[in-house]
Amino acid sequence: MTEPPRKRSRVACTSCQSRKRKCTGDQPCSTCVQFGVDCHYDLESRKKRDVRLFQLQSAPFLGLPSLVDGGSMGGGGSISSRPESKHSPDETAARLNSLDANSGAAFARRLGLKIDPTNAPKLHLFAWNVGARHPAPASSMPASFSPAASPIVDLISQDEMRALVAVFFEKVDPCYGFIDRDDLLRNLSRRWLPSTAESALPYGAFDAVLCGVGAFGCLFSQRQATPAEQQLAESARLILEQHQVTDATPSVDLVTAWVLRVAYLRMTATPNAAWMASCSLMHLIEAAGLHLELPSEDTDAPLCSQPVEPCNPEIRRRLFGMARHLNVWISFELARSRVVLYGATSLPPTPRSTSQPTEIFGLLPMSESLDPNKTQDSPALEAALTDVLSVVHTQPPLILVQCNLMLCIYRRLRALNCIISGALLDQVLAIAGKGLRAAREMVAANCPWHQAANVPFQVVCTLLAIDNRTALTMLGDAMATLREVVAAYDTEVMREAYSTAYLLMLLHQRQKEEDTKVLKDVLHVHSAASTSQTEAGGGQAASSTEPHHSLADYPGFSWLSDLLVDMPSLQNFDMERFMYTDMPGTPGAGSLPTG
Repeated sequence: MTEPPRKRSRVACTSCQSRKRKCTGDQPCSTCVQFGVDCHYDLESRKKRDVRLFQLQSAPFLGLPSLVDGGSMGGGGSISSRPESKHSPDETAARLNSLDANSGAAFARRLGLKIDPTNAPKLHLFAWNVGARHPAPASSMPASFSPAASPIVDLISQDEMRALVAVFFEKVDPCYGFIDRDDLLRNLSRRWLPSTAESALPYGAFDAVLCGVGAFGCLFSQRQATPAEQQLAESARLILEQHQVTDATPSVDLVTAWVLRVAYLRMTATPNAAWMASCSLMHLIEAAGLHLELPSEDTDAPLCSQPVEPCNPEIRRRLFGMARHLNVWISFELARSRVVLYGATSLPPTPRSTSQPTEIFGLLPMSESLDPNKTQDSPALEAALTDVLSVVHTQPPLILVQCNLMLCIYRRLRALNCIISGALLDQVLAIAGKGLRAAREMVAANCPWHQAANVPFQVVCTLLAIDNRTALTMLGDAMATLREVVAAYDTEVMREAYSTAYLLMLLHQRQKEEDTKVLKDVLHVHSAASTSQTEAGGGQAASSTEPHHSLADYPGFSWLSDLLVDMPSLQNFDMERFMYTDMPGTPGAGSLPTG
């Protein structure tokens, strides 16, 4: 049996390059392992496209496999298997660039490398959410708790459930609106009826819905996890696993419970867990046919390929919209592939209220347009940015979603080296400031949306990247907002994000100081040369009376006199005093002349 051909690496490590040996491209490569030497790759070589491809294909990202094309799922199985790309090198490089730009983690890493390659933070999803939910010190899981799915009626009372439902619809539903409140409360009452009652609702997928809603109610009412929240979240998971192994068409209740599960994981769990759950949710949507518009008298939409449980058309659309939103943004932030349901005919949901016409679903088309598989040039991205900035949101959670989308588009524009106009950049900074205020409101109201952690951190990175006076003056507000999130949710995730933001600012400051020192050294040399030329030209010897200098005394500055004449706004500017005060080595430097 012939051996398979050796995998050829696009980038060789420095050790193999110096010894002129074949390199496998692993980390470490097999050659370095064989000879027991350190394996290091020079990722700053001139072959930028091959290096970038190597980075995305081989660098482990938060414990995930390849960043390109989704890779394989941890724990076996895969989301999709794609053949080798047939795109041209330029198209492949553009896609990788877009994939990278969509990820806030890659943006923070690139920013750090640009400032200080030696001390830059590693590739990591900082401020993914406020952190894992840990129980309060005084509380612990009851001894009777067992890792088995429990009926909701055995976990909490009906009054406790109604209180948690009220929290959900007050704080979560305005942004994530995909459950009919009246229908939920009606079935909730039926669930707590005696099992002998004719209208009693038996144990089933609706229990997972109630557990999911209840877990959210606890999450948005308690700073730290309670035993009830942990029981509800775990029971929801186990019920969903039980139903996942059946061959029956997924019910609307099951899909609803899955949407709740993915949203809860996005706010409390690791990136890998949230991403895999979001992909599973999209496949359930397809299996249930919720991505297809049901035929009616006014439409010729195709019939679903399988029986579909009767459901309000608006709820169907909202469930599909929520699944898309979660999968798109989790995939973007991890720089991974999303699940696309081709042939979807579902219509956009109708706004619930004319007084609040803007909902999260209105941002979906703009979000999906950022798919790295779609070619986006600078004019198209600028138009998308303008559209996002023109939307007016008043609810803090939706403001955070809008700000997150705006930051993603801005990263894409920067990746294309696009110069944004001053007016558009001012709007970007204005929405960033609005997002910071919304994050503080969410923290004060005990609403741990993941964007309340993610947006302030990404705003800090964006302000450092913009690096103008207006952006730098906003850094204090951005860091103070991040600090408020840390104070409210004192988790390792938030402490790490705050420390990383501080490190990026420190590196930026040091870079500025080094640049300033270079300028000062140059000015000092030429100031000394100017003084020596003046003395060699027969200038008066130094005396106790300080001589008067004019701009003509400074070689190369004679043009400033004409500038002051031509620009009325500078006619009141005392350039000679400025030269005395700020030029090192100049007589009287460091203090203002006395007369």
